[in-house]
Amino acid sequence: MATVRDVALPLATICTSVPLAAPGICERCHNCPSPGWPLCWSCERVEGQLSKPCALVVPISLYEVGYQLHYQLLNYKGANPDLARDFTVKTAALLGYFLQLHGSCIATAAGGPWDVITSVASSTGDRVGQHPLATAITMVPRLREQYEPLLQRGSTEITHTVASDDGFVASRPLTNERVLLVDDTFTSGARAQSAASALNNAGGEVIAIVPIGRVITPGFSEHVAEYWKRQTQSVFSFDDCCVGTHPHT
Repeated sequence: MATVRDVALPLATICTSVPLAAPGICERCHNCPSPGWPLCWSCERVEGQLSKPCALVVPISLYEVGYQLHYQLLNYKGANPDLARDFTVKTAALLGYFLQLHGSCIATAAGGPWDVITSVASSTGDRVGQHPLATAITMVPRLREQYEPLLQRGSTEITHTVASDDGFVASRPLTNERVLLVDDTFTSGARAQSAASALNNAGGEVIAIVPIGRVITPGFSEHVAEYWKRQTQSVFSFDDCCVGTHPHT
């Protein structure tokens, strides 16, 4: 039987490494900000609309729209059941193996471990049943034991440029529970950070957001194009994460 590692390792070829925090790297999402700014434009805009965003974002991979990781994260929740199943297994493996290797890195950066894992709920009202990301998370036994759906759609619509404390609602009160929040795609951060703010306002503490893919748009600026070129020239390794680089044997 294939392990999470067995499924994840070949996927390194479709992933792009996420750099450590440094000058010229967004302190939040590890995108490329304008020169001299600590946060990229989207993080600056999104966090200004929220009362309690999360300060630690740990993407597994960068990606550009139109390439293979984008195709996987789009179609694991698509209408083709065979394709969706295959990509759901691969998405589960990416997340499961990364957290297996780097859960301790995240806990160290966040000042301690999490109590519960949850995922960003759908921000639209047209999805029926369990979100595909929840399905992917619960395919991994270690994650399934820690997973609980804690979010429901709220009263305010979330868009690419609109974040809100009311975009999501916690499904129950949280009393100082430390939450690891998982999302499939982080573009502007509006959905993930709105979800984090809702959980924090419900009494929890979102210690980190872990997106599987952080979207990079090279055409946004010359600086982003140079950043993307540099990252695509480096070799992705599951041994690396953007809060620390540790060899695993």
